Amino acid sequence: MSKVAITGALSYTGRYLTEHLIKNHGVTSILNFSRRSTPISDTLSAADLSKITTQPLDFTSKTSMSKSLEGVDVFYCTYWIRFESKTDTHHAASLRVKSAFEAAAEAGVKKIVFSSHTHASLDSPFSYIKNKAVAEKNLREISLSTGVNYSIVRPCGIFGDTPNESILLNNAAYVLRRTPLFLLAEDGNARFQPVHVRDMAELMAELGCGSVGTSGEEVDACGPDRPKAIELFNFINDNAKGVAVVSPTYMPTSVITKLSKPIDWITGDILLDKDDLDLLVTGLTVANDPTDERIKKRRSLFKWIEEVGGELGENYVSSVERYYDVNTGK
Repeated sequence: MSKVAITGALSYTGRYLTEHLIKNHGVTSILNFSRRSTPISDTLSAADLSKITTQPLDFTSKTSMSKSLEGVDVFYCTYWIRFESKTDTHHAASLRVKSAFEAAAEAGVKKIVFSSHTHASLDSPFSYIKNKAVAEKNLREISLSTGVNYSIVRPCGIFGDTPNESILLNNAAYVLRRTPLFLLAEDGNARFQPVHVRDMAELMAELGCGSVGTSGEEVDACGPDRPKAIELFNFINDNAKGVAVVSPTYMPTSVITKLSKPIDWITGDILLDKDDLDLLVTGLTVANDPTDERIKKRRSLFKWIEEVGGELGENYVSSVERYYDVNTGK
């Protein structure tokens, strides 16, 4: 395998994917399709960085994207937007990745691997995963009409390697360390089954460079632990030396989201939005197929929390800076 393209080879998941492909799949050239030219962390070696070239991902020009993708064997698309705004939507993101898929097919890319979400469905009332499902549908249709192979990987959340990279869990610990009460939406019994970032990278590598000639694999990317929300946040509280009482409120997600707004005002960030909580409390953040043997072999969420608990939540990590201020180097 000689050349791959990744939307965000220097970002979170993409950086671990880059490292894994170079070390384990003989990849010698990686196109970083992104505005980010600075890694969000310094885990990549100078030798690894020398194999990476960066080019802005211009969704407005399919011709430009296609030209950039010429000679690429596998295209990994991890692009999405986390938060909708007045000027951007999840539906717009689905149209952008469709354009990228079409450009890859036109360029002669052998396989496309797309990062979606557990339980993505065209019938979902939640914009985030409904439009992930739209993107999946578009990819299947492009594969059928052009012959390009594809795989879809479906995580519901990603954690590791370091606390500062695991924004959701780190910032939950930050709050648990500093407030007397940590309120959960509804009864606190909803389950969460995230995957370690290195396991996510290994799975994407396996489905892309590891099986270029196959097509149609659609796999959940989840870890072995699937705690209830109340179990998870109590475990974080204990290991991060938090001071909060973790309590279910039996209140809807809209109320909990509003109650978190003072934290947003203090940090200048968005701690969570209603979509995050809605996906959790409706059972959409666990594997669709819990019998998948690969899940049992992956890294444990609980073990990771025990290992990093002393650092988890020491500092707040801004998701807005991480996702939108692309060259902060943080």
